[in-house]
Order: sequence, then C-alpha cells, then structure tokens
Amino acid sequence: MFDNAHNMIYTSASSLKKRVLNSKERELENFNLSKRREEILFKSVEDYIKLASPITSMSIHTRHLSNISTATLRNELNTLEAMGYLKQLHTSSGRIPTSKAYRVYVDSIMKENKFNKKDLTLIKNLFNKRSNLLSEIVSNIANTVSEVTNYPTVVLLNGFNNLIIKNIKIIPLIDRSLLLLISTSTGIINNNIKITQDISEQNCMDASNFLTNRFSGKTISVMITDMKELVNSFNSEIKEYESIFNVLINGLIDLTEKSSKEFSVKGATKLLQNPEYNNIENAKKVLDVLEDNNKLETIFDTDSMGEITFSIGNENANEDLSNCSVIKANYSVDGENIAQIGVIGPERMDYAKIAGALKYIVDEMKNLTKLDKGE
Repeated sequence: MFDNAHNMIYTSASSLKKRVLNSKERELENFNLSKRREEILFKSVEDYIKLASPITSMSIHTRHLSNISTATLRNELNTLEAMGYLKQLHTSSGRIPTSKAYRVYVDSIMKENKFNKKDLTLIKNLFNKRSNLLSEIVSNIANTVSEVTNYPTVVLLNGFNNLIIKNIKIIPLIDRSLLLLISTSTGIINNNIKITQDISEQNCMDASNFLTNRFSGKTISVMITDMKELVNSFNSEIKEYESIFNVLINGLIDLTEKSSKEFSVKGATKLLQNPEYNNIENAKKVLDVLEDNNKLETIFDTDSMGEITFSIGNENANEDLSNCSVIKANYSVDGENIAQIGVIGPERMDYAKIAGALKYIVDEMKNLTKLDKGE
C-alpha cells in the first residue's frame, strides 16, 4: 500500500514537473517563429481544422495570403516542417499540423481570448430550462456540450461530501421508504431510503426542520459526522427522531459512497463522424476509454481550478488518447472542485469554439450559484 501511495505521489510530481518544463521549452521554441511564419502556421492550422484537407502553398496563397508568392510560402512551409510544426503524410501530398503546431495555436488563442461565441443557443436553453436535481444537471450539461461541439463529452461529478447544505426535506412514501431531498449550493440531491417501520409525516416534517436548522450552511460530510454523534447521545429534544436518524445516516453514507466519482458520458458515437476515426482500431481505442470509468479518471486532474485546459496528443496521460485532444473546464464553488467537463476528439478540433462554449457554461453555472446563494 505504501509503495502504491509512493508511486502515485512520484507520478504526480513527475507529471507536474514535466508540464512546467514543457511550458518553458515551448516558450523558448516559439521565439523562433517570426510574425509571418506564425501567421502562416495559424492559417494552416485553422484551414486544416475546418476542411480536414492537407495544406499547400497554393491553398494558403489563394485563401489567405495572396500578397505572398507561392514560392515564398513553399519555403516557409518547408521551414515549419523542419521545425516540427508540420508533417507530410505522403511525399506528393500537402502537409498537416503536428501536436506541436496545435499546442502553439492553442496557447495563442488562450492568451488573446479569441473565443467564438456563436452557436450558444443550446447552452442558453440549458440554463433557461435547467433542472434542480444535481444528477440531471450533470447529465444535461454533458448532453448540451456534446450537441454544441459535436464531440463526445464527459462530466465528472466529484462527489457530494463538500457541497454546502441549504435545506433538507424528508418525505414519507407509500412503499415503506423515505425520499431524502438535500438542497445544496449546486443543486438538489435526492435518495430513496428503505425503512422497516412506518414513520409519520409529522415526524418527517419535524426532523426536516431540525436538520435544516442544525446543518444549513455546513457540508454533507459534517452533517454525517455530527449525526453519528447525535445518535450516540440523544436527549429528550431529539429522542423521537432516533429511528429516522439511524436510517438517514445509512442512506447518506450509501449516497456519498455511490457518488464519490460519478461520470456522465454523452455523444460517444459522434466520434465516428470524424475522418480520423474511419480506422476502426483508432475509434475502438477512444470508445474503450469512454466506457471505462477508471480510464476516464486519468483524463481529469485537479491542479487547475476554474481554468480551461488542453491536453494535446502525447500530453494525454492515457496512451489510447495519444492521437486525441481533450479540452477541460473545472466548475468550482467556494474553492471546492464540484465538477469537471471534458470534450474529447481528434487533434483537428475547433479549439476556440469549444473553449468558448466551456467557458460560457462554467461562468453561467457560477452566476446561477451566486444567485441561489443571494450574492
């Protein structure tokens, strides 16, 4: 166990060190890109993202830079290839961007905030018609992002333990069970809890008021700990709630354990709409990741809070995604990372559009949370 923990710490530290070094190396390398060369590279990347056809000196000349001769453009493309930004699939064909080219392009659009704010109608509808149930919110976000971006989308809910409680309701049902509704700073959590004896509606109402008064403003993990202590030292004020508390504690523990890492994956088959996955083996690698929660967890890291981050090609920890890009956003409330959103696709992605969509969603979620909290 100690060896595993040591290896995890070492791997995490090595990964962080690698990212820092890579960032510095990229800055030094980018010094060699003249203004004109950078413009040619970015036009090449943008054309390939839109058209999925190799870049040639003639295509760049015709579409973008008619003031530069095709001979000069050909020389510049040769230089960019020698620098590792472009590559040729076949001797006679044009060139396509490398992971290195996408990384330089992405770093540039993030610095300049070139977010594409079109196609956000679906996202606005998500918030106009949003559910209050946290599980539905997560599912709806994954579905909406996938529809807007046209790529597979994963949303990871990082458990309920640190959510702030606003209100608690316990409702008796006819089939000897209780419906527990916990309204939090992010949404409503619901759980059905089986009981062995009938509990009156009045007792449920009284217990709801007692728990709300006692735990409003505290986290769910604090409530579970405090309720255990209450059960062990009941006084006359709360003795009548003992039977409810016992089943609630078990129900809460069960709920938090089941939801410690909850994934919602939408749009997996959209992957097959991209020519990069005409090869069934390439597609299978990515689809296998989307179906395996353990593999999905490697996509996300918690180092960056509230940022849009990109993992391109070999920057992905999972080798099965070495020809993919993953664009991620974190949704945090009061410093706690509540959920992470990841869009997965080929390296040839519309980074500006996807980053803009993710940023819009995260900002809207934060605004709604502030409204719910009365800020």
